[in-house]
Amino acid sequence: MKKAMFLAALALVSGSMALAGEKIEIIKAEYGAQDKWGDVTTIVQSKVTGDSLKIAADNNILDDPAPGLGKVLKVKAKAGDKQADFKCNEGESIEINAEKIAAVAKVAALKAAASTAPRIKTDTRLVIISAEYGADDKKADVAEKVRNMVANGTKKIPATNELFGDPAEGVGKVLTIKYKLDGKEATVSANENESLDLP
Repeated sequence: MKKAMFLAALALVSGSMALAGEKIEIIKAEYGAQDKWGDVTTIVQSKVTGDSLKIAADNNILDDPAPGLGKVLKVKAKAGDKQADFKCNEGESIEINAEKIAAVAKVAALKAAASTAPRIKTDTRLVIISAEYGADDKKADVAEKVRNMVANGTKKIPATNELFGDPAEGVGKVLTIKYKLDGKEATVSANENESLDLP
């Protein structure tokens, strides 16, 4: 099982190299907030230039389905046989190319493996006591997901929305993990889009 996961990850890395310059396709795009969403797939697709896309979540570009509310642009894109989801808050921009799609797809595959793979003890000395991802009072309990990753041999944990979801949209988040190693407790943390290494 562990060997198969490593081979799958290697294949995804190789695939990202092969996808360089691959044209991208917009599968679906939505813009809105709460229960007010508009389909903006056609508009977003029109902004694709060859192998890249850059578009702002701007009411002047996209129809405003929720006046007065802070909105989010969600885009599902495809390059070759890889597809991935992206999103940004109103006033921000999304930049996508084939290599980025492959990279996000890799993280999604690791996330799926971490949540579904059986828990196999690879290091009985290391115990994850708790793990949280978020900011201020908006934090998600991600301890079980981290335990599964560690059980399957992953010790480098990325602090990303793709892996843990986004409990505090528009705010810089922190991943904090408390663990016990050989009877001694310690706490480590990493800012959003950084990684931390467990012993």
